[in-house]
Amino acid sequence: MKQILIIAALALLSAGATSQTVVKPNYGLKSPATAAISSVEFSELATVVRLSVMSDIENAWFCIDRNTFLEIPGGMRVRLSGLAGLPYCPSTHKFKHPGEKVSFSLTFPATGMLPWFSIVEECSGGCLLFRGIVTDAELNSRLNRAYELTDQGEDKTAYGLFEEIINETDSLDLGIEGSIYTALILIDHRLGRQDAARAWYERMLTSGAPDLGLYLESLRVQGVEF
Repeated sequence: MKQILIIAALALLSAGATSQTVVKPNYGLKSPATAAISSVEFSELATVVRLSVMSDIENAWFCIDRNTFLEIPGGMRVRLSGLAGLPYCPSTHKFKHPGEKVSFSLTFPATGMLPWFSIVEECSGGCLLFRGIVTDAELNSRLNRAYELTDQGEDKTAYGLFEEIINETDSLDLGIEGSIYTALILIDHRLGRQDAARAWYERMLTSGAPDLGLYLESLRVQGVEF
């Protein structure tokens, strides 16, 4: 019996050693606006995404459709296999008041470590969506710094960092690519540098960025179109 327990413990340690966790990853586009990703765990057993969603209106409710997928590079879809913290539709979680937050997790069959991925829920309305989730720790750190600088009004420094990132990653076809182009275009547009904004926009059009149409629509909604 002791030998069996030791073997089981070693097996658990081995499985844990091969798991990788990404904390608060960046992403390109999301819906709803109050949704957030706290972590992604890749292991030999499953890929688990931990999230939260907050109510911003009275009488809000939320659920997860069983037609929820990971979309991975190359277009392959991996269907949701487990859910905790929220019910499957048509059952719903009813929020008691605006500002209430619920945490939940989505479990998918093991995918191995991915360079990036998206979460897509196919439903009738208000569907969960995260496009271009970043899994590289160094890239996440640099993006965090660039977005932080933007929030602080340090546009010049942020711009330089975004430019470095896009020049290094443009050929990799990462899902976050459209978001980085968007950040550069918006900074130039905000500073009145329309020629520079147009140049990034035209480069974006020919970049082959994943979900390009969604990012162009996002720019259009923000009043930027050339």
